[in-house]
Amino acid sequence: MKRFLLLSLFINLTWFLADAASSDGASPSSSRAFYRPHDYDIVNEEVLYEGWRKVIRRTVQSPKLTKHIDFDVIDQTHSTGGAVIIFAWNSTSKSATIIREYMPGCHRVLGGLAAGLVEEKHATEEDAARYELEEECHLAGGTWYRLIDDGVSVPMDKYVQTEIVPYLVVDPHHVPNPRPIDDEEDIEIVTDVSAEEIMQMVKKGDMNLVSGWGALFALVKLRELGEIE
Repeated sequence: MKRFLLLSLFINLTWFLADAASSDGASPSSSRAFYRPHDYDIVNEEVLYEGWRKVIRRTVQSPKLTKHIDFDVIDQTHSTGGAVIIFAWNSTSKSATIIREYMPGCHRVLGGLAAGLVEEKHATEEDAARYELEEECHLAGGTWYRLIDDGVSVPMDKYVQTEIVPYLVVDPHHVPNPRPIDDEEDIEIVTDVSAEEIMQMVKKGDMNLVSGWGALFALVKLRELGEIE
């Protein structure tokens, strides 16, 4: 219980600081993420490689810099709508449904949450989340909670353009004939995973960073809902 109290305190403090920073007259960005004014300008962009993802050479300038600086930035080729990640919870068994799959970047099989891109076929981010949950966990319906503020998405990494929205769904039902997964995916569905097991997976590196982040947000929300202690 102490672990969840500390985690909740940390996240609440983060939200408080973000709210305080946004009240200083800063103008909103065209991005959905929190915006802090800066004096960096993009002077050039060039696509260096394009496959399933693309590498962009982004050149920026700033009064703080004595010369133009190049950065290699990663973006999705087939989507500009961001991404979603979903934590599925059963209130009867007090357990989660997660996935386990091969992750080519680290060349390991790790646990994780259902996740995917927001594409043109999706009406909203939540619509994309519902699609991914059905495809990867064979689940649908339930009560949905967006785990960050409305209109906000969070950049995945310093050098990645994709922004992500985490969701919690409570009591989704099994889908006997789900939508098919993508050709390159080989997913094992893992059921009856306790909150304590989720924490151990995060601590032991048995989840990638984004899945761990989404899982921790979900555990805080579940505690608020009285689902876990």
